[in-house]
Amino acid sequence: MIIEVAKAKNDTNKLLQLSVIAENADDDIWPVYNNEMGKLAAKLQDSHNPRIKLCALRHLAASLNNKGFFFTERGIAYKAVLYFNKSLAIQRAIHDLEGEAYSLSNLGAIYDSKGEIDKALEYYFAAVKIRENINSKQSLAQSYNNIAILYNNQDDLVNALKYHFHSLKIRLELKDEGGVALAYNNIGTTYTNLVERSFKGKKNIPDSLINKPYEYFTKSLQSFTRVNNEHGAAHSMFNLADLYILQADCFHNKNTLAYDTLLVKAENLFLKCFDIHTRNNEKEWLANTFNGLANVYWRQNKIVKAKYSAEQAMVYASELGYPGTIQKCADILRKIYQSEKNFEKALAMSDMYFSMRDSVSNDKNQKEALSKYFLYQSEKQEMLTKINQEKMQLTFAAKTKQQDLIIYFVVFGLIVLLIFGLFIFNRFKVTQKQNLIIQQQKLMVEESRTEIVDSINYAKRIQYALLANDELLDRNLKDKFIYFKPKDIVSGDFYWATEHNNRFYFAACDCTGHGVPGAFMSLLNIGFMSEAIKEKNIQEPSEIFDYVRTRLIESISKDNQQDGMDGILICFDTALTDNTIRKLSYAAANNSPVLCRKNGEAFDLIELPKDKMPVGKGERLQKFSPYSVELTKDDILYLFTDGYADQFGGKSGKKFKTKQLQEILLSIVNEPMEIQKQKLNVIFDHWKGNLEQVDDVLIAGIKI
Repeated sequence: MIIEVAKAKNDTNKLLQLSVIAENADDDIWPVYNNEMGKLAAKLQDSHNPRIKLCALRHLAASLNNKGFFFTERGIAYKAVLYFNKSLAIQRAIHDLEGEAYSLSNLGAIYDSKGEIDKALEYYFAAVKIRENINSKQSLAQSYNNIAILYNNQDDLVNALKYHFHSLKIRLELKDEGGVALAYNNIGTTYTNLVERSFKGKKNIPDSLINKPYEYFTKSLQSFTRVNNEHGAAHSMFNLADLYILQADCFHNKNTLAYDTLLVKAENLFLKCFDIHTRNNEKEWLANTFNGLANVYWRQNKIVKAKYSAEQAMVYASELGYPGTIQKCADILRKIYQSEKNFEKALAMSDMYFSMRDSVSNDKNQKEALSKYFLYQSEKQEMLTKINQEKMQLTFAAKTKQQDLIIYFVVFGLIVLLIFGLFIFNRFKVTQKQNLIIQQQKLMVEESRTEIVDSINYAKRIQYALLANDELLDRNLKDKFIYFKPKDIVSGDFYWATEHNNRFYFAACDCTGHGVPGAFMSLLNIGFMSEAIKEKNIQEPSEIFDYVRTRLIESISKDNQQDGMDGILICFDTALTDNTIRKLSYAAANNSPVLCRKNGEAFDLIELPKDKMPVGKGERLQKFSPYSVELTKDDILYLFTDGYADQFGGKSGKKFKTKQLQEILLSIVNEPMEIQKQKLNVIFDHWKGNLEQVDDVLIAGIKI
């Protein structure tokens, strides 16, 4: 390869050959060729030939980016940031959009690993914007993947799946099997997080959910194997091993055959990963694999093996300096030291676990200081350039023969500059005073805004405290979800529940207005319903709505104001010993409950009757009808306000409408309730797109 470079006819060909060699050489030799490429590119960037100069700058940026990658792989983040930023500056200067997006993505990955989420997203979305504009599909798929992983790490699983499927769609279009394998692997990881968050330590995982990560990890492993991507295959095996551990924790008691079988499967996969990462000297994944083995051995009560693996993991994690990896190692070591009754070391690991949050903050301060240093160096260089220019002008003037004329012009110029300087100084003082007044006014506005927002946030805490709490709902409803998405900080929609005299009441309502006015109305209506049930001992939902309407008219409906609420109030007897809802009574003001009932293998959707009048002053003031319905096993009852159906969006910017919402409910009725909630949110956000949310949204699903 060295001979081929030496034979190159010109310097630009040498650059191209060095670039190819650096990209394809082994891990222990490519940095040498990359450095040679950087030196030659730095030399050629001063060429007077525009073509050679542009070629040199492109390769110089590539060399700096490669150096950033080199330091990233070795866990030296501050040097990686330095080189990525140098590369980015060159790419922007020569308008290399693809290269600019690549550097932005690399910077986003660094800040993501350090826990600076806002900064990571800023860089990732900047890269996405460029790649969308230039229609760079392969790179855009990678950007979507980076964003999805970040959301996944923040437990925002809905957004994580959204961007992973965006990435998968592009890679399937491009027939990029390696990229498809990566997308499958990441989708499996997101479903694993959903399993862990929803079911670990609580109950068995539904087969429909546990099969999802297995399906995608298996697809990923097969695809990586087909393209001979050893690192990718190891990643898929690692995730499968982690899933076996999670399934063991959720499904089986310790020391059972099923429990031990799952752990043995996990151990075998981790050992295969260990061989691959050792050959490739991948320190971060060696730390993760040692940590995985430690978790297996700890569950198998093999304390000596667990301790060795965990301590090896901590050695690699500490060398890399990644807070998240160190936290995982500290967590398992704390458990191991506690089991050995080595409480001093256990306490040290506990302190290290919690101190990682502080290290993220310290890293951020260091980066800000580094940024200020570069700004200072830039300003210093600019000042030196100006001084050199002035020296050259004075030297030229000294060599001229017309000394008297020069002196005259210099004196005249100084006088003009003095007058102009006095004028500028005067304007500066005036402007300074104006800026001071503006800053004071701005400060007052910001303080007022902060006080208002703080007050509204406090009001939100009060409102949410009055909403139905999870303990009360879990005690009375076997399986349910609440999808609640306020338009503003506080909401005019509310869901509320209470128990009284062996009866359970649940309401889903939409008050007049949204934001602060709507929130006041919701507090008032909750108070009146509680008063009707707890103090007046009114039992029937229709009579409760009658009472609330009377109290609203007495309290606030002055000057023909028609303030009130639409909503549904259901009630059933809680004294039944088998905890089965057989008969449900309800009142419905302008909103209809929807019942989905099995008909063979399919479901029928039944829209239950309602009263076409609000709870409040309206055109009709008749008594509310006492509705009831007989329920059977596996019935699903949906209560919702009009916010979801009234949302504008889609390709034409039209309303979603109730009919389409009912069709969606029928399409997801067989899914677990939590999955139904997530799908409703994904569909709503996709429909809304970049448009503003028009109203508060509330949907409650109750499985009988």
